[in-house]
Amino acid sequence: MNFLKGLIFFIIVIFILFLFIWALYLPKSDITVNLGKTLEEQRARLDLYFQGVTFQESEGGRKYWEIKAKTSSLNKTTGIATLTETRGTFFRSGKPVLKFISPYVTWDMVKKEIFLKEPIGYDLKAERKVRALIKETKNVSSFILPARALKKGEGYFFRAKNLNWELKTEKIICSNGIYLKKGEISGFADKLEADVALEKVNISGNPCTMNITNQSLATLEARNFTVDSLKDELSASGGIKLLANSLKLLSRDLIYKQKDDTIYFKSDVQVVYHDARAFSDVASYNIKTREITLGNNARLLRRGSQLTGDKVIISLKDETFKVVGKTKIVIPEEEIK
Repeated sequence: MNFLKGLIFFIIVIFILFLFIWALYLPKSDITVNLGKTLEEQRARLDLYFQGVTFQESEGGRKYWEIKAKTSSLNKTTGIATLTETRGTFFRSGKPVLKFISPYVTWDMVKKEIFLKEPIGYDLKAERKVRALIKETKNVSSFILPARALKKGEGYFFRAKNLNWELKTEKIICSNGIYLKKGEISGFADKLEADVALEKVNISGNPCTMNITNQSLATLEARNFTVDSLKDELSASGGIKLLANSLKLLSRDLIYKQKDDTIYFKSDVQVVYHDARAFSDVASYNIKTREITLGNNARLLRRGSQLTGDKVIISLKDETFKVVGKTKIVIPEEEIK
């Protein structure tokens, strides 16, 4: 029994002596330093940080965009890059078509999408006028297109609250309050979708409202508008309404040809003007002369009488009605009496 107690005491003494020697002589690393190194190693595995870097999206040798950033970080776990103080360019068919400045950009490399916060965009023709155009635009997302496609020296410009681009559609998307202007055309919408050269711009809303200011003011409403900058045309579909002075015109489809200063309507055209109503398959509105011409099964209902002819012409300037061509008049019996 005494021998066992002595053995235990001897082991305890040896263990204490070992701890004393380890504490006194053997080198040790600071636990805080070790923790810091571990965190840095973990951080390095997850993220990369850059200064003065250039990113670009390419596929099959085709470059879609290029962005230069003052600083950027890349999260390898999520596949999302964050870029600050950026200048970028969108390309089409290998040529630069749209330049932009944005204080903050995110690039989702998995979804192949980029998000631009508060970007300012312009093409090469508008580059010299960027400062002046910035002063003209308000807080809403504004897109200014050339008044005419053939007019020299004009480019396009936009200033947006936010902008998205995705590879699968190769289009830019902007939402939450849009102002669009192209010459005498201007208006508001909820959403904009366009190619990077802004040659075809689609706006939608509930509904969209477009104003045409020439010698008079005409307002167009529709669920969707498409602006073709190359053809200088504005087309629309769905719930179309033209308001001009006291006139209201309803239709399913329209095309406004800026070169002709004429809006063409088709499919179930209905017109209400003062005490008259008119119907036809097609119609046109000449903005300069302020005349509406209804054709194809045109008929005019006024004061109980129905007039049909090849054309019905309504002059908003003179406030007159004219039935042209082979005319037929149906007068109610009570009107004859």
